[in-house]
Order: sequence, then C-alpha cells, then structure tokens
Amino acid sequence: MKYAIPIILAVALGASAGCYYDNNQELHPELLLGGDSCDTTGTISYAVHIRPILSGSCGANNACHSGGSAGGGIVLAQYAGVKAAADNGKLWSAIIWDGNASRMPKNSASPINDCYQAQIRKWLDQGAPDN
Repeated sequence: MKYAIPIILAVALGASAGCYYDNNQELHPELLLGGDSCDTTGTISYAVHIRPILSGSCGANNACHSGGSAGGGIVLAQYAGVKAAADNGKLWSAIIWDGNASRMPKNSASPINDCYQAQIRKWLDQGAPDN
C-alpha cells in the first residue's frame, strides 16, 4: 500500500506528459494539403506560391501593407513593393525574425511556418522573379 501513491503519481504524470504539440499536423497544417504541398524542387512562382503566402500572412489581402497606410512603408499588395522589400532584405528579415526588421506577421507568437519560409527563400534565391 505504501507504494500505491508513488505508482499512481507516476502513471498520472506519464499520462499528462504529452501535449498536442506532439502532433506534427497541428504544428504544420500545410502538411494536411498533401505530400507535395511544400515541394521546393521546381521553380517557385510569385503568382502561385509567394503572393498567396503574403496575402494570407500579412493581413487579409495584405491589408497591413497596402496603400498609403502600409506598415513600415512596405507595400506588399503589388509585385513592385514585394520586390523592393526582397531586394533590400527586409522581407526575409521580417519573415525569419533575425532582428534586422520588424517581426512579421505582427503580433504573432511565431514566424510563418517552415514550408512557407522555404518557398520564399527559394524564390528569393531565384532572383525574386515576377512569374
């Protein structure tokens, strides 16, 4: 009987040790889209890959980065603004939270997911084309 309490505690601790973060699909919901949703082996397209990432991650349809009220003066609603931010390094810096630009998405607990970062990095490495 004197060992019953420690055994019960050990079982309770073991059962409560897991958390939902152990579920890779909850950490990376893009994995639910299919195995090739994060394929970066081909050409990354601004229209197909980058614009949707920015539109979904930078305020609804880039609401935070459009027109005269663009956050930080960075306009992401059109390619020209995205290209300018890519060329001066602010786009990548904001995405990876390296301290050289404001962290984006603003007020987020974490940067955009690894898949999106990989796609943006590849697009930047390709010269950030308007494709």
